[in-house]
Amino acid sequence: MLKGLIIAASKTELLKENLTKEGFPWIEIGKREEEDFLQALWMLKADKKEVLCLVETDQDEKTALKLGLICVGYLNPTIPEENLSGCRILLEGFQEIDHIFLQNVHTRALGLPVQIAETKRLLIREMTLDDLDEVNALYQEGDSACPMPELFLERQEEEEKIKAYIAYMYGLYQFGMWVVIEKKSQKMVGRAGFGFADYLNFSEIDMGYLIGRSYRRRGYAEEACRAVLSYANQILDFPGVSAYIDRDNLISLHLIEKLGFCRERAFAYHGRNMYRYQLNFK
Repeated sequence: MLKGLIIAASKTELLKENLTKEGFPWIEIGKREEEDFLQALWMLKADKKEVLCLVETDQDEKTALKLGLICVGYLNPTIPEENLSGCRILLEGFQEIDHIFLQNVHTRALGLPVQIAETKRLLIREMTLDDLDEVNALYQEGDSACPMPELFLERQEEEEKIKAYIAYMYGLYQFGMWVVIEKKSQKMVGRAGFGFADYLNFSEIDMGYLIGRSYRRRGYAEEACRAVLSYANQILDFPGVSAYIDRDNLISLHLIEKLGFCRERAFAYHGRNMYRYQLNFK
């Protein structure tokens, strides 16, 4: 559990204002010696792994990392020579940074998956390396609406691809394809989430989903899709999302229209006849 933020950076007025409104604890330190970081920890009543430390210089990063703190970097344009290579994520500003964002950064830094949503029957969370075999089994069933090209490689290469996906897709973009867990059995029943589609002459965020064959006809696809769409609207603040469906996939066409998507166009892509659907949140 993230208990607070140590701020060792300048130009953070907006961040401090946002966190204060949310009631999230933060301590700003003026001097940047080891004892100042330790004093901030004491004031937050937290262990070193229970906080994040916002830094803007390599020296402050070095001091924080030496103490075992998890660092987030601010790319201050007035000091562009700083590298901040040991930070979990680099920020260019604080307009959309809130306690949920910081909590997710902290969770990933501890090697844990971020939980995206919980419904009556399902849990939706980020994928981990431990999920690799179950995810592969899902895709081996075929007829996937959310291709995962980083799978079906040599095992070591697969794991490296998944690590990169977790670090850069989840970490950088704050979204991706997530795993869907049945709460009752604790088994993976599918995947749902968002990726980047480039079927046409532009790239955009689109929704994909896949439910394992033995778990279909239970309403899991609709339940999972409604949950991730709510997350996209309320947490990620997407203005809308698209969906690309094969024209002969009648079940997916029915579902996507039930979810409120509107058919925008028909087109052909590498021999596939497809529809582009659009759902606007705003």
